[in-house]
Amino acid sequence: MMIKENLKSTVYDLSEKIGCRPPGSWKELEAAQYLKGRLAEFGVEGLIESFPSASHLAEKSVISVCGKTFDSMPSQFSAPGNISGNIFFLGHENNKTFSQEENLSGKIGLLMPSASLSIPEKIDYLLALESQGIEALIVVSPYMDTIQPKSVRYPEIKSLPIAVVSWRTGVELARLNGHNARLEVIHEDKKRSESVNLTVGIAGKSKKWITVSAHMDSAAGCPGALDNAGGSAMLLELVRHFKGMDLRNTVYFVFTGSEEYGMQDMCGAGSEAFYRSREGDIENCVAHIEIDDIGNFLGMPEIDWAGPDAFLKKVRMAAENTSYLFNRKNLPSCDHGAAIKRGIPYMWLTDALFERPVYHSPEDNIDFFDFEKAASYFQFLSKAVESLASSEIFYPYVREGNLLIRPARFSDLSSIFEINKQAFGPVSMARMAEDFFGEKLGDKNWYDYKGADVANQCRSNIYQIIVCEVATRVVAYATASYDFAKGIAEIGNNAVDPDFQGRGIGKAMQKEIARRMDEEGFTKLKVSTLSVDIPAQKIYEKLGYVKYCENINYLKKLEK
Repeated sequence: MMIKENLKSTVYDLSEKIGCRPPGSWKELEAAQYLKGRLAEFGVEGLIESFPSASHLAEKSVISVCGKTFDSMPSQFSAPGNISGNIFFLGHENNKTFSQEENLSGKIGLLMPSASLSIPEKIDYLLALESQGIEALIVVSPYMDTIQPKSVRYPEIKSLPIAVVSWRTGVELARLNGHNARLEVIHEDKKRSESVNLTVGIAGKSKKWITVSAHMDSAAGCPGALDNAGGSAMLLELVRHFKGMDLRNTVYFVFTGSEEYGMQDMCGAGSEAFYRSREGDIENCVAHIEIDDIGNFLGMPEIDWAGPDAFLKKVRMAAENTSYLFNRKNLPSCDHGAAIKRGIPYMWLTDALFERPVYHSPEDNIDFFDFEKAASYFQFLSKAVESLASSEIFYPYVREGNLLIRPARFSDLSSIFEINKQAFGPVSMARMAEDFFGEKLGDKNWYDYKGADVANQCRSNIYQIIVCEVATRVVAYATASYDFAKGIAEIGNNAVDPDFQGRGIGKAMQKEIARRMDEEGFTKLKVSTLSVDIPAQKIYEKLGYVKYCENINYLKKLEK
């Protein structure tokens, strides 16, 4: 009962008293100071650390056409401005109703955002509108009477005032296409260009550590009771519970800022800043726990996760006697995205993964918060934290002489690309196809195709990739894939920088890949290589692999 009442008090203060806490805003800073004060009430000191961030400073938007004012809200990170111009229906982001050469100066665009475009594609589209002279934008939300100010949220768009309207209002404005309109976005006078994290460290006896995070900001124009005052309130209760406890591993409880920024990779800016400041100690990070968007009346508790089977077993054990759904998710987003990018196992507890009109809207308030449900998660979360705070590293770094074999990170991708370019020349099917046809295919070099294939594999599941360092330089990588349905683990792309070949690096990498496969419970292993790649064949045969078949690939060029 006490947990429930504590959650209710904190969520009320954050979402109703402080209110909307957009990324990088003064209200977000007020939330951090409030939470620091709450920590002090039970004898815990929190550290507020600032980091560079885009800041939402827009307070109000006004749209008027033909003497009528329409309900709107400024988009997240909208530029300020007071613009008059004719309404011009732009259509959907992925289905333009105008040409790239069309002069859009003097026009206020009416835009339907598209979920099918990537964030970089959306930004490029909006930058193109800027370059064609568009003066301002009105963005239509996907719900009938609900405005979602985060429908557009890109600080890269520096000059356009952007306001967001409901679907109903969007239809009404579309009927006024061509009419003169006025759009004004008003900013706070006091400027800001940073965000903050609030961190509490409960020291353990070992060098190892875990992260438990919840973001304290909200989307622009959103009270953020569910997303994510509830997560922040739960994190506060976990700190209260673990205060003074004797732990093996240090636990960092992090109230992150600027998660709703999302950046171009959809990862929380505060979580990214936290890990960036500890980049030299990632080796000792056991796992990341995220609490985000809990307490939804109609939601089902779900745990998204990624990492090795041993990590999953720990989390499942903490969740015993519950009906939580488990979903493997390897692609980075939110606070846990910063952990994924570094190959750190993570779990995210939420009950929000369904369509709901309160999402990122002014309706995300305390009226729709199920405190009974949210309080029920405390037992699982406290068990999970305690279990992981006593765990060893799930993906240990392996040192052999001057070699360091470790989990791959997204920051290794450029090194992996260069290794592919240097090492795969004579034994790459992409290179052999290019040589056969006597020209680049599709105006790209063979190593661009090879590099893209490997990069996509790394991004889709960084946890199945390892790299080897020599004196901090990445000189080799190896990939694997697991077919759980068939029970077969397969070695994928792998290569050693030619300058470092002949030193046993390839064999050491394959030993580590095989060890990981064994830990995952696989007894059936598979690898494929080209008939011309004799060095690879020798390594695999020394490791005990037996050749069982050969493939033959043909090419043909039609003469015209």
